[in-house]
Amino acid sequence: MPPLTRLLNAPYPHIPWVIRIISVIRTLFVLFVKECPLHMPFLWSTVLQGSRNSMADMEGPYYILNAPDRQLEDGKAVIATSKDLKRFKPYLMTLTVTSPKGDPVPYALVDWWQADTAGIYAHSTYRLRGTFRADARGTVEVLTVAPGEYGPNGYKRAGHFHVKISGSGAAAGMKWETLTTQLYVCPGNDPRMMDSDFLNRLRSPRKKNMAISWCTTVSPFMGFPEVDLADVELMKRIQRWDSKLVGEGLKVISGCQMEVALNEKPSTLF
Repeated sequence: MPPLTRLLNAPYPHIPWVIRIISVIRTLFVLFVKECPLHMPFLWSTVLQGSRNSMADMEGPYYILNAPDRQLEDGKAVIATSKDLKRFKPYLMTLTVTSPKGDPVPYALVDWWQADTAGIYAHSTYRLRGTFRADARGTVEVLTVAPGEYGPNGYKRAGHFHVKISGSGAAAGMKWETLTTQLYVCPGNDPRMMDSDFLNRLRSPRKKNMAISWCTTVSPFMGFPEVDLADVELMKRIQRWDSKLVGEGLKVISGCQMEVALNEKPSTLF
């Protein structure tokens, strides 16, 4: 079975119970010890990762270990199945990983998880979860769906992609500090959608982590502006994906480009 056909049409793998249990235990440690959001929230912003990388964000409670490989080819990954892409519309994220000086981090590793456009996370399967790596230029194109907002009125969280990004290989892994962050997708690219985020009470707002999304349709999707037709490289990228998806009756509807910088590891870490 061709890799694209498998990624688009094979069912999401089930999460074994033992992995679920271990992931819950790990999450409790992260929430109440490493990130200290309840008893000492200032530590995250002043001492822990929030003080070392301005794009860092909290991991949250929904991370699951052992996510499957969703690599399609060099520098390309598919997170969503055809069923989800048809229901919620394809969103193409182009992510570039660099050093603080702007140099590419070749073959950076990415661990990705998200809610669907209705704001629903999967907990029994690896739906919209996966791992993959960037190419030699530190860039990876990720085909998925736009994440939706969720939470109670007055405390809603804007839709976001969770990512853990690290260096690839033993030498790079020792050089680059793993970055845990969230990349936000707001309807109409309106950062005010992030004002109600309850995490703002635990760390400073992460508005610089908001993607500037575009859409390829005349009728705006999620209020995104029309893609810049003069951006030749972007248009070629969209056309390449559309040619891959034609057999599924799909085409890219929206997306964005983002750049994330990794820091070199300090001599000691918490």
